[in-house]
Amino acid sequence: MKLIQKTINLLQLVINHLLASVILMLILFFMIIITYKKFGWIQAIFNLVTNWIWFIKKEYVLLANFSKKDGHISAIKNKYQEQGCLYLINNFTKKFSHDGVIDKNALEEIIFKQIKTVEKAKKRVKKSNSLIYLGFPHVPLGFLDGRLYKDLDGAILYEYQGMESETLGKGFYELNKKYNTEMELFNNRDKYEELEKEIALKIEQSFPIQNEDIKKTVKVSQILSFGISKPNRWKINNYAQIERYQTEFEKLLKELKENGVEKIHLFATTPVSLSFSLGRVIQHYHPEIIIYNYNNNRFDWGINLNSKEVIFFT
Repeated sequence: MKLIQKTINLLQLVINHLLASVILMLILFFMIIITYKKFGWIQAIFNLVTNWIWFIKKEYVLLANFSKKDGHISAIKNKYQEQGCLYLINNFTKKFSHDGVIDKNALEEIIFKQIKTVEKAKKRVKKSNSLIYLGFPHVPLGFLDGRLYKDLDGAILYEYQGMESETLGKGFYELNKKYNTEMELFNNRDKYEELEKEIALKIEQSFPIQNEDIKKTVKVSQILSFGISKPNRWKINNYAQIERYQTEFEKLLKELKENGVEKIHLFATTPVSLSFSLGRVIQHYHPEIIIYNYNNNRFDWGINLNSKEVIFFT
């Protein structure tokens, strides 16, 4: 009864001094906002609490995949913390041996975890174009993340600085917001008058890929090339390049499908942002695609991007 009476008295006080109460409420409101913006630890606590409430949509969702090696992303997390960001970080480095080898069961566990993580990201993100993607994933795992996220809008993409890159010293950095590029892409589709049902396709962005290594991995007689004329490791640094790659890759997949290709064995040396972005282009109506991992001078395993099945070579 005492609590009820105190509540009634408080409400009566507010009614009797309505203007003063409104001013006080506004002052408290702005003080809370200023305090939240000023102190990162308050933002972190608020972010942590809301991350556990499954039905709350987040302004940003950060999806990081570390399978090749660890990475430090504290600065990026701090950048998006104030607006509200859910961090979904998969670290699979311990699943691999020191020389990059992994067994079938461990790889299947990784794929299962990736599927669940991307599903969670899609459910929690408020806007379809506010996913942040970065990390050091193996090329097939980066493609798989993109394939799983294909039905939403473009993502915010990060790359890592290289010793000879234009972004030296930045660590992880968002791709430059450029919307035109002089980068030219080519493919050698015209090399073959008719295409077989099963072919190999190599995307040489960071490093060249030897046809002999492909022939040791799969039994195909036709190997197509797609990408830049001179592979260079540090040359993907803006969104225009990503968009051009996606457009041309989609055109190529459509052409291959129309010319009777049913299965593509894909070999790629692509950085994380490009792996993810090209994976997003692949649709169910395209030819079946298996993408392979390069380790210790050979391709040792692959992932079927349609069925999610893993393929191993001894």
